Amino acid sequence: MGKIRNGIKKWLTLYIANSAISGLRKFSAIYKHRQIVDLAFKMNKIKTKYNALAQCKLESSVLSTALLAIY
Repeated sequence: MGKIRNGIKKWLTLYIANSAISGLRKFSAIYKHRQIVDLAFKMNKIKTKYNALAQCKLESSVLSTALLAIY
């Protein structure tokens, strides 16, 4: 009877350990996914700022050209 209990305890311990490792893998995958989403969001913000800056430069250049044409 003692051997059976020890076998059950070992099986239960392995089951719990495997469940914990599986949970960590899922957490790791979710964390990596979140990092990718955060990076994409940051890149989109940078792109938006760059486009706004480029638009300002373009408007500034057009304004400078217009002012030069007036004078």
